[in-house]
Amino acid sequence: MIRRLLRILDQQRAFEVIDFVVIFSLLLAVAMLVLYVLLSRRTRTMRRELERSSAEIYYFLLPTLALDADDHRLIKRMAAFLPFPQQKHRIMVNAQVFDRCARRLIATEEVEPGVLNSLRGKLGFPADIEDFMPLSSRDLVAEVPVLVVQEGRPAVRGRVISVGEACVEIQTEDNAAAIRTDGAVVVYFQNRAGFFTFETSIESIEQQLLRLAHSQHIKRYQRRRYSRKNVKLPVFVRPYQSGAKSLKSIMFDLSGGGASVRNPSGRLQVDQQVELSFAPGVEKFHVLGQIVRTSNAGALIHIEFQALDSTARDRMIRAIS
Repeated sequence: MIRRLLRILDQQRAFEVIDFVVIFSLLLAVAMLVLYVLLSRRTRTMRRELERSSAEIYYFLLPTLALDADDHRLIKRMAAFLPFPQQKHRIMVNAQVFDRCARRLIATEEVEPGVLNSLRGKLGFPADIEDFMPLSSRDLVAEVPVLVVQEGRPAVRGRVISVGEACVEIQTEDNAAAIRTDGAVVVYFQNRAGFFTFETSIESIEQQLLRLAHSQHIKRYQRRRYSRKNVKLPVFVRPYQSGAKSLKSIMFDLSGGGASVRNPSGRLQVDQQVELSFAPGVEKFHVLGQIVRTSNAGALIHIEFQALDSTARDRMIRAIS
């Protein structure tokens, strides 16, 4: 290639072009190296911030829990199955996260189920996960009755028979041929936490077997109403996603069903799930919720609690009464 270039251009001009290419390549290599160093430094900084904020919540929760050294070691082993093991506090506050990590721990190590059940009880989780609002269709359990509705078609009743990685399988009471495969459907279901709905698409239909694509957006269909009380409490807000750090903010009103909080980063949006840590009285609460609306040009977020059992809700209501 260089010989051909020398034939086309005079020798001096050719060497100028070659010098330019070499210098450009060196500058590009240096720029990529600098970018790599900056990104590596930023990643390390974010990991340190994540670890620091997670540790802050972890020790924020400890006074409310009667855990011994064996419990802490077990939580650390379970945290190895989280996307970010530093966020071990998530195991202590979310029964679904606890159960997922526990199942993976049982599958890979020899651990006594009784030990896990004991820890589950100390963390205050109910025996039945159905007491909580599912975060996605992957959290549905077998035998839950459902109603599948498609616009312009008769509603189809059925029950969940399995939940896989790719889809939810529903056994319908009648032939599912009335449902079109090319249209969206809305699924309704109920457990002891309330009545919920999500929209999804159809993967396939085989007589009375309906396969639905997973949905990450489950919403409460009927909401309970609770009186709100004006407060001014410090609160930690963490977007419910891997790698997000907790942010300090202020809570302005609180009820058994939700709260209004100053948007700590100004970037939290409607439908985003967040974890809240706060103490309206002596007891400290750590609650999962969903942002249902914003106000004051996005400066205030209004959150509906999702993973709060009735006992904890009653204690919270008494704390603000």
